[in-house]
Amino acid sequence: MRPLLLVPAFSLLLPGLALAETREPVRIPAGDVVLAGELVLPDGPPRAAVVLVQGAGPHGRDQMISGAPMFGQLAEQLAARGVASLRIDNAGVGESTGETPRHFRDRIPHITAALDLLAGHPAVSAAPIGLVAHSEGTFVAGEVWSARDAAIDFLVLLGAPGRQGREVWVDQQSNPERFPDRSAEDLARIRDGFDRVAVASISGDRAAVETATDALFAVIGLTPEELAEVRPGFVDRMASPEMQVLLGHDPAPAFGRVTDPVLAVWGGVDPLTAPALNLPPFLAQRHPDSRLTAVVLPDEEHFFLRGEGLEPGEHAFGKMNLSPRLVSTIDHWLGGETFADQARRPGRGPGRSQ
Repeated sequence: MRPLLLVPAFSLLLPGLALAETREPVRIPAGDVVLAGELVLPDGPPRAAVVLVQGAGPHGRDQMISGAPMFGQLAEQLAARGVASLRIDNAGVGESTGETPRHFRDRIPHITAALDLLAGHPAVSAAPIGLVAHSEGTFVAGEVWSARDAAIDFLVLLGAPGRQGREVWVDQQSNPERFPDRSAEDLARIRDGFDRVAVASISGDRAAVETATDALFAVIGLTPEELAEVRPGFVDRMASPEMQVLLGHDPAPAFGRVTDPVLAVWGGVDPLTAPALNLPPFLAQRHPDSRLTAVVLPDEEHFFLRGEGLEPGEHAFGKMNLSPRLVSTIDHWLGGETFADQARRPGRGPGRSQ
């Protein structure tokens, strides 16, 4: 079945939604850490249940972006649509114990443990179970699906990178908008400089990172004062295990194994994981048995946040809220034929084997 590209124009209002819900604190042992989180249950039997998977960074359960609790609002709005959700503080953040993850692979056993708890919770025993992952968290979701495919019925991927981390990062860093009034030749040299830094980072060679960084900053034309301020932190980050793993990761193999329904949503003005660059690899990499629905929401950005009186993509701290169009899109998909069909598959949905 060919994937359906939807561009819904849902209202930015959610009239008539009851916000009755039950909040249940959870503690989840996962190796040498204990993850703290919250299970939000709708008023009545849930139609589906999900684990929310944050993007990059030391996020708590709410994934605060520009002062807005992106995942907290997502959990509330999903509950209003009959969807239960479990979200956690990353290790070493909030009420969770342990060291903060060095890179996204450290989070795979944590999200797996959260999924296992959700799948075994009596309140959601009759509901299809999925993962809703954002940005770098989609890497985690793909790997968790490979480890727990029998327990997972669907994936929702938000702002997902579809290409190797190196390509995505170089595109982001060398965006011409960051370097106005530079010639095409300068922009090409800057892009090549970022790419050399990425290659050095993947190698894990700090000396190579330092050499590539100095060459890049020379092309950019930093002043000695700017160089002294920026270089140490940039080198530390690019020589870190986090960047080595992120830049070297290709999501294609994990995504290519997924046979369950997948909803992939991008913002039309997303400068970080632009759909024009990241949707085509998903279409090319999908498993022959998968059912992929790709959605591009016009005027939405990477975090699907909107601020009253602000232009699409513009952020102002404390003025942002999750766009209801995102939740409407998920709700619409959960009620569609593709999702209904998966619940009828043997071993999936209610009564599925673990």
